[in-house]
Amino acid sequence: MLEKAKIVVLETQEVIPVMYNPTELSFGRTVHVQGDGAHIQFQRISDDDLTVALFFDSSDAGTDIRHVTDRLLGLTTPSTGTGVRREPPVLVFTWAGALFTGIITKLERRMTLFLPSGVPIRAEVTVTFRAVLTEQQEMEARGYYNCRTLWTVTQGDRLDLIAAAVLGDPGDWRQIAAANDIYDPIAFPTPSDIGRTLVIVDPHGPAARDRRTIGG
Repeated sequence: MLEKAKIVVLETQEVIPVMYNPTELSFGRTVHVQGDGAHIQFQRISDDDLTVALFFDSSDAGTDIRHVTDRLLGLTTPSTGTGVRREPPVLVFTWAGALFTGIITKLERRMTLFLPSGVPIRAEVTVTFRAVLTEQQEMEARGYYNCRTLWTVTQGDRLDLIAAAVLGDPGDWRQIAAANDIYDPIAFPTPSDIGRTLVIVDPHGPAARDRRTIGG
């Protein structure tokens, strides 16, 4: 039996089936780096937006196709009520398994067939998804699990103590601050830092050498 593609609302598990499966899908990935030549430093990877063209037709039933496509349109608006979000709901595009998780950032509807009354009965909908990552996926995208050490901040931590414990030299606190965008080391840790995961880079690696050159 032909398996249909679906769009699943992650929070509510609402399933919106696709009337006709797409004819093609294209997935891209971008590697972000800084520097050049022999001093290229990996920053992160990111999944490119996924754009899917979907086809809807209710000509056999003679019903308004907007009753179907409006469900997709509703996925572009934030939720309402006490748990207000500033972004549309997170969705999973599935087809023989989960293919892409993200939010809809663009939706275009083109009506292509109408009843004599003017009611649309056929539509093409182009949907653009932007990837949304979990905290663990975000850390993986930044390469935090590759040749790096992680430190979870607790009350009473200090950058020099962390540097001494992990790197063996309290003077390496500057590299930790630079790698984690800590601009006020004296105030560290602030309440918002508690529970945060710091990335401890190799102080002898190219990334640390570049930071020492820039920072003096």
